[in-house]
Amino acid sequence: MTSTSPCPSQLTAIHPPARPLADFLARHEADPERYSLADAKKEHLAQPLVQDVAQRAVAGDPHFDTSFLLNDPVAYFAQEHEEARMWSVRCAVPGFALVTLDGSWMDANTDGHWEQANRYLDGLDAEAVVLDLLCHS
Repeated sequence: MTSTSPCPSQLTAIHPPARPLADFLARHEADPERYSLADAKKEHLAQPLVQDVAQRAVAGDPHFDTSFLLNDPVAYFAQEHEEARMWSVRCAVPGFALVTLDGSWMDANTDGHWEQANRYLDGLDAEAVVLDLLCHS
């Protein structure tokens, strides 16, 4: 594989979105006589995006190691997306540093900063005014 091969996010532009295994399992559970568990797994793995990821893993693409052959790539990327989304949510309001009403300072270098800052901000009175300042030294 050449270094010009698409990275994971670019593959979604090439293929239709891949559906999670849960979608196929729900179809099996709704009609196990006509749609077997084996059919559900087979159709999930046959999706073009899943197949492309598997083929790239076999070919040695640096973006896809062999773990993609053993684990569900749709679940992997969904988890990565969810983690990135949660990170964005956690740090959206508190920013790098927070000065509390009693003058305490906490910043991103403080252990548990994002959770503590969000908990503090969530606990403020609904009428409290929160300022967001951009400071440079």
